[in-house]
Amino acid sequence: MQTVTHIRATLKPWDDPDFHRAYEAARHQTTEADGGDGLHAAILVERLLREAGFPHARIEVERTIQEALAHTEHWLVLRDG
Repeated sequence: MQTVTHIRATLKPWDDPDFHRAYEAARHQTTEADGGDGLHAAILVERLLREAGFPHARIEVERTIQEALAHTEHWLVLRDG
């Protein structure tokens, strides 16, 4: 049985619809590819965002001990690094 990590993402800038669409597409593709494993998914989503025309995109993963135990993490998804 595979454990799924729940991800809470904050996108900056929050008002760029193209960036949001690219993020959602990359996240969907990543979920299908590996079940959404947190750290590996972040690496893949960052790469897919860069390939989608956001060359400075960066994802910062934040996770407390409590979040790790609950299989939850927070992503700060930055368009401009």
